[in-house]
Amino acid sequence: MQNKTDKYSFILKPEVVFDFSVDDEIGRVKYTTKKNDWYKENGYIPKYPNAIEQKLESNGDVTEADIEKAVSDEFDKEEYDQEAAPICENWYEIETTFFKNLKTLNLPTQDRYHICLTKYGVGGSYGYPNEIQLNLGRKEKAHITIAHEIVHLTIEPLIKKYNIEHWTKERLENLIINRFFPENQSLQKDPENAEQISEIFNKKFPDIKKIIKQVSELEKQNK
Repeated sequence: MQNKTDKYSFILKPEVVFDFSVDDEIGRVKYTTKKNDWYKENGYIPKYPNAIEQKLESNGDVTEADIEKAVSDEFDKEEYDQEAAPICENWYEIETTFFKNLKTLNLPTQDRYHICLTKYGVGGSYGYPNEIQLNLGRKEKAHITIAHEIVHLTIEPLIKKYNIEHWTKERLENLIINRFFPENQSLQKDPENAEQISEIFNKKFPDIKKIIKQVSELEKQNK
C-alpha cells in the first residue's frame, strides 16, 4: 500500500486540502460496494474498477482482496495529478465568495476540509465533520460539487436533530446552493411536499435553523 500522495492546499480559513492515494481508493470502493443496493434503489449509478464492475454485474462475490487488486491495477498517479490541477484552480476561483455566502447561514463551519479525489463511487459524498469524497468524473462542475458537500456538512447536525428524510435533505441543500450560485440552478429528485419545502425556504432564508425545523414539522404532518 502507498501512503498519501500529492496534496494541493489553499491557505485560507477554512483551509481546503486535496489529496488522493491507493489506500483512499480501496476504502472508497469497499464503502461503495457495501451501499451498492441502496445507491441503485435511489437512482445513483456508482463507478467501480472494471474488474469489480464485472463481478457485481454477474452477481459474483467481491472480496477485499479483489478490491485491493482491482484498485491497484488501475491506479495511475500521473492521471490523478492531471485531473486534480484544474479542479483545484476552479475551486480557488469561487472559494472566498462561497465561504462568505456560507457564513450567512450563521452555522458553525470547520477550520479544515479534506477533499479526497477519487475515480469511484458517486459524484460526491461526505463524512461528518470535514471529509469529502469527490469523483474525478465530474470535473466540469467539481467546484460546485465541493460547495454542495460543504453545505451538507454544515447543515448535517440540524438534519440529524430533526430526522430529515434523504430527498428532503437534498432539496434543502440544492436550494441553498442555488442561492449561492444562481447561474448553476439545479434540483435533484423531487421529495414529497417539494413545493411547500421551497415555499418555507424562500420565506425564511437565510435562517436555516427555522427552515429545517419547519420542514421537519411538515414531514411529520404528512406521515
